[in-house]
Amino acid sequence: MNKSLAMLLVLILAVSVLVLPTSGEAATTYKMTTTVESNIRTGDSVKYPIIGYYKAGTTVIFNAKTKNNWYRITYKGKVGYVSGKCLAPYKVQSFAALNTEAKKHLGKKYKWGATGPTSFDCSGYTSYVFKQSINKVIPRTAKQQYNASTKIKASQLKAGDLVFFNYGSGIAHVGIYVGSGKMINAQNNGVKYDNVSSGYWKRYIAGYGRVANL
Repeated sequence: MNKSLAMLLVLILAVSVLVLPTSGEAATTYKMTTTVESNIRTGDSVKYPIIGYYKAGTTVIFNAKTKNNWYRITYKGKVGYVSGKCLAPYKVQSFAALNTEAKKHLGKKYKWGATGPTSFDCSGYTSYVFKQSINKVIPRTAKQQYNASTKIKASQLKAGDLVFFNYGSGIAHVGIYVGSGKMINAQNNGVKYDNVSSGYWKRYIAGYGRVANL
């Protein structure tokens, strides 16, 4: 191939790249977490058929975003779309992030049924902290959180795990283990640290659960 022909081919390729059609979608990837149960549709609006769904708290890497805020993914060999209204940017799941959020609320008042951010009950506090810090959706009540968690032994307990309590009529309280025999929890005296390795709280421990591998 002579030099002139090679230069001509390079020029043709360069022009071809410039005139390639675009789809109107950003050519990047997006790591997102579903905030609710989210339908996957064949197009980027609710008028398109549903081909699947993601549970709340599922982290997904999308390969494009449309102009009307839908995220595209390949799902079981098909192109699918999820509404941005159902998604939030992925947050690194680390105990440091969880602990930073948990400590923000020290001293806030206890109120039965409260889910924050000015007051909490025990499970309202744990669910709020997990959602705000690492975008992890966990069930609302202490009993539901116990049922949804992976049960672990005391010897496996690590910071970020949940500690559950039973006063005689089933799971009734939950706190976040922070290490060194302590938990942070919303109890009658507000959000505070308590010792779970001895004393009052140790007597009522019902078990330990893991909802995120931090």
